[in-house]
Amino acid sequence: MSQFRPKYITFDCYGTLTNYEMGPMGRQLFADRIASEQMEAFLADFKAYRLDEVLGDWKPLHEVVRNSVERLCRKWSVEFREADASKIYNSIPTWVLIPMSPRA
Repeated sequence: MSQFRPKYITFDCYGTLTNYEMGPMGRQLFADRIASEQMEAFLADFKAYRLDEVLGDWKPLHEVVRNSVERLCRKWSVEFREADASKIYNSIPTWVLIPMSPRA
């Protein structure tokens, strides 16, 4: 059995060191499936599912994102697309650092 060995570990990175873009990504990817007047409630549910996913045992972020998106789609009765979860996860390295964040 292979043991997971992370290449990097971050603490309190998203929203503290970088501009956290989960909401804007969700807004962009689901604009064709969620009415604009429902979008804020949809994004609030997305945020709640992400929090719920990290309260249990540790899991890789790509699983947190995927599980959150899948649960969100189920709740809102919209089509789950694996590509949506991948787009969100793959966008993370492009998020902008908050100007006052120290460089590694």
